Amino acid sequence: MSIRMIHVGVGGRGRWPVQLIQRRDDFKSVALVDLSESALAAAREVTGLGEEKCFQSMDEAMDKVDADAVVVITPPQLHAEQCLKGVKAGKHVLVEKPFTLSYKDACTVMEEADKQGTCVAVCQNARYGAASATLARLIREQVYGPAAYGLMTKFGWRPGVHHSGDIRHSYLWERGIHDLDTLRSIFGEEPIRVWGHSFNPSWSPYAHGAGSYAWVEFESGATCGYLCTFAAHKGGSSLRVECAEGCLEVEGDGIHLRRPGADADEILPLDRVPEAGQQLLDGFAKYIQEGVEPPFGGHQNLYTIALVEAAGVASDEVRVVDFRAFMEDRG
Repeated sequence: MSIRMIHVGVGGRGRWPVQLIQRRDDFKSVALVDLSESALAAAREVTGLGEEKCFQSMDEAMDKVDADAVVVITPPQLHAEQCLKGVKAGKHVLVEKPFTLSYKDACTVMEEADKQGTCVAVCQNARYGAASATLARLIREQVYGPAAYGLMTKFGWRPGVHHSGDIRHSYLWERGIHDLDTLRSIFGEEPIRVWGHSFNPSWSPYAHGAGSYAWVEFESGATCGYLCTFAAHKGGSSLRVECAEGCLEVEGDGIHLRRPGADADEILPLDRVPEAGQQLLDGFAKYIQEGVEPPFGGHQNLYTIALVEAAGVASDEVRVVDFRAFMEDRG
């Protein structure tokens, strides 16, 4: 039986589930929610739903349409309230990142979800890109020995401030949520210590934290540095991890391997992986139908939310954060 889905937010990022679900048998779009009439009209064309299945409020849609789940793709400031409404109504929830804007709010949603017996998952699609997935596999299988340390950098200019213009530590919550989640996936471990420093260049259109330095120590002792911003005049990015038997670096269409003493890199092809949206829907469906929580499930995503928040706290309080104690104190 198809999982009946209410789409809350159908413009912008909300378009991908509207489009992808129409090509699947395990989901069925049953209602559309958005404040924009043009967004609703475009989504109606894709889904074939009539105007009677279109609403401007999530509450009205859940009250008038029988559904099993909601997909929430709205401004981040609304996620905590809307996810909580969904699980309290007995609906499964798939929500765009960030899950919420605080670890405490995310814990509240998951406590209610567990009470109601509903599933929550978060659209952390970046971890499912071919480069990230390949690197994660190579490190997980220790193909070139255990990982010791790494570095991620991302420089770019993000036109407009979208929904994060006034959010404290804006880069961390807008883009860092993907970056740090990807590092969790690549190293395959949870953090034990975190340091961070948010910065905001004078030309930044953001109110705070258009860039971030961070450092994460994982359970095995492996560490990773981080310097990312969307207020740079020149773009560019890098991701490299040093393992016992060589350096792995994401570059172009492959992963470069430099072995000790070698004069040149070996090029490792990227794994063939399904499109990220497909993996998210596959995992969400399996979670609902079989009770198998995917790596982007709500319980697992609490670690990503906590990692982002801990990096912000480290910046505000100028200290290294004990990650486990942080989760215990704020959970």
